[in-house]
Amino acid sequence: LDGEGVKIDMITGHGGLFKTPVVGQRYMAAACNVPITCMEAAGEGGPYGMALLASYMANKGDMSLSDYLDKYAFADSKSITLAPDEKDVAGFNRFMERYTKGLEVEKRATECL
Repeated sequence: LDGEGVKIDMITGHGGLFKTPVVGQRYMAAACNVPITCMEAAGEGGPYGMALLASYMANKGDMSLSDYLDKYAFADSKSITLAPDEKDVAGFNRFMERYTKGLEVEKRATECL
């Protein structure tokens, strides 16, 4: 995201990656170099999200989705925010450099097939 000029203050994690506390947050914080927040229901997947959207559509009135989620769906949810660790960020950046270099190897391999 650095090269794209995108500035992110915080990400809220949701879905299977965040089912085990801290692990997914730590990886995502390193990859994005921003704090990652997870709520108690972070491990719930697509059906949970679809149920929230259905509830919003049925009850939204004049509220935006963001306001509805803050006021009703997540009002009493406990959350944990994990900041990126410098060593993890450096390790992820090394991984991405190697991964990016490896893409050229894969491209050339497919040209030989």
